Amino acid sequence: MGKPVLKLVKTMQITSHQKILNTRLAPTIVRGEEAKPALPMVGLSIDEIDLNTSPVVEGPWKGEPVNRPRLPHPADWHTDQVIYFPLTDRFHDGDPSNNFAVDRSHPAGFWGGDLKGLTEKLDYIKSLGATSIWLSPVADNTQEFRIGDYHGYGHHGYWIRDHYGVEEHQGQMSDAKNLVSEAHKRGMKVILDVVLNHVGPDHPFIEDPSKRDWFHHEGGIVDWNDPRQVERGDLGGLPDLAQDNPEAYKYLVDNTLWWIKETGVDGIRLDAVKHIGKDFWRKFVPEVKEKSGKDDLFVMGEVFHGDPRVVADYQRNGVDFLFDLPLYYTMRETLGQGQSFRKLGQRLAEDHLYQDTSGLVTVIDNHDLPRFLSTAKNSFPGEGEKRLKQAMTFQMTVRGVPSVYYGTEAGFSGGHDPHNREMMEFDRNPDLKSHMQKVTYIRNNSPAFQHGQQREIWQDDQVYAFSRATEDEEALAVFHNGYQPTQRDIPMLGDSKFHEGQVLVDALSGREFKVEHGKLKVSLEPLTPVVLLPKGHSALKQA
Repeated sequence: MGKPVLKLVKTMQITSHQKILNTRLAPTIVRGEEAKPALPMVGLSIDEIDLNTSPVVEGPWKGEPVNRPRLPHPADWHTDQVIYFPLTDRFHDGDPSNNFAVDRSHPAGFWGGDLKGLTEKLDYIKSLGATSIWLSPVADNTQEFRIGDYHGYGHHGYWIRDHYGVEEHQGQMSDAKNLVSEAHKRGMKVILDVVLNHVGPDHPFIEDPSKRDWFHHEGGIVDWNDPRQVERGDLGGLPDLAQDNPEAYKYLVDNTLWWIKETGVDGIRLDAVKHIGKDFWRKFVPEVKEKSGKDDLFVMGEVFHGDPRVVADYQRNGVDFLFDLPLYYTMRETLGQGQSFRKLGQRLAEDHLYQDTSGLVTVIDNHDLPRFLSTAKNSFPGEGEKRLKQAMTFQMTVRGVPSVYYGTEAGFSGGHDPHNREMMEFDRNPDLKSHMQKVTYIRNNSPAFQHGQQREIWQDDQVYAFSRATEDEEALAVFHNGYQPTQRDIPMLGDSKFHEGQVLVDALSGREFKVEHGKLKVSLEPLTPVVLLPKGHSALKQA
């Protein structure tokens, strides 16, 4: 959600934190065999989510993550896509005539991006290797909002004041329809962000006596460990809708269907999922799917929580695709800040908690999270960008659906909202942009990396590796967090599709490696991954 609130909400979370220590010795892993024990792993509750960590969950610990085969989906594009998220107001100004009260000196102000501008840049987005666009909310928004020390404007789209109007700063309904049409011409899908938890502070329903029961009226959220407050309290001071009211429920269903049918979008992104009861999601998602007229409507949701047990429960309650915030925090700690890769292995070992790991949407950063480069270790010039390249590679090869936030390819380094919402600069960092194009090309041309089953093949403090395999092909990804060149002899899995003497090629550098005596001797450069595919594979054309 693009809120006044994230910073305010996190402050409230931290003041009420309760630390949960969950310590276990993590073994060195080689093909499922335990070697010497290593460092203890410590996790914290979600209440300390802003303290740069995430909880660790007890579960099977057998050396290889329990990565479930993907469940059937109505369309392959659901699992095989690469999502790109351009925050419309901050992407490109294609129509200066709608620049009402634009003020780029105000970090939370309107900056002039619009739907026409986004349409003009579709070819750029496609050139990055993205196959879908996550479109920020289009509905008419509150112009200006003050609460406490916060002062901001509805540039993000999450303060709806007219559910059937288009935000005038973004354009008109014809612009939204044209954007979707032009994306479809390019073979791209569009996923529209919808806001069901709350309304903007000046929504007319608030003062309408006939709509009084459409709101919970229970005040702000004080105790973030109280499910009732989380689901019924005013998030950041925004009036909380009572989705359990039959009339309010019907209105939200009808409005969502209206936007889908009017714009022609291919899917929806659900904001603030954990702030609405699971009974709602069990009913709402299938009803919208059934009535949308689309056999392949894509639905993904935001559960802003670092505990995989919490996130997984929403998947079991009707939300097919969910942002993988637990993995995000671990990626930030390991790939970004140089902590032990054993934490990464331990996080992926919790995949057994999910009903379907192919329904996890991975992020490096987004509009509610600080930019990767703002938190990455940078002890020498260029270290942060090397770490970002490795994180990009990890995101495009690990299980799940990658969601890329605009500006990652430009090397933006803003911190928390609103400083992570810079105005897009399209040619700011050609090197990072080229790397993104390379890793999306690898994913888009490798079924193994798109939807193959994932199994860990190596884990130690500085090196982590996994295999992705379908019935027809296998691919490997190896990540190195050390500052000196190193080498690992990685045993092949017993049922590996790679045979003795087979040559594998690093899709990033073109270097070749041979399977010998059931092992792969992999030499690794500092902070540099290796992505291995059989020689001659189509995904190697850019190597």
